[in-house]
Amino acid sequence: MKIRMFTAGVVVRDGKVLVLKRTKDDDTYPGLWDLVGGHFEKDETAERCMLREAMEESGLKPEIDKVGKLIEYRDEYGRAVAVPFLLRSRAGRVRLSEHTEYDWVTPREARELESVPSLVMALDGFGL
Repeated sequence: MKIRMFTAGVVVRDGKVLVLKRTKDDDTYPGLWDLVGGHFEKDETAERCMLREAMEESGLKPEIDKVGKLIEYRDEYGRAVAVPFLLRSRAGRVRLSEHTEYDWVTPREARELESVPSLVMALDGFGL
């Protein structure tokens, strides 16, 4: 069974959460809403991966507020293990690189989006 390990960052600013829409040709969960985050590079810590991915995907330089408990689930793509982070951002202007759109939404609105499983699981883990 294929195992995917990645970071999932809940970026919070003024009570809202940053969500990013995956491309329609993405390998997993095409066209769904997601958080910043991604896969580890060789010898990379989870913290470094999270900050790198947040910068690459959003152009933001958020600060790590908290690390959550691992998120684990199985889906049609195999087994997924995510390291969730709660991030704070002073800036709100996003510069996309890998996604088609973004939005700042309330945690409640984020839960109503058609999203990847780790989005709601990360919100739950941080009590949002």
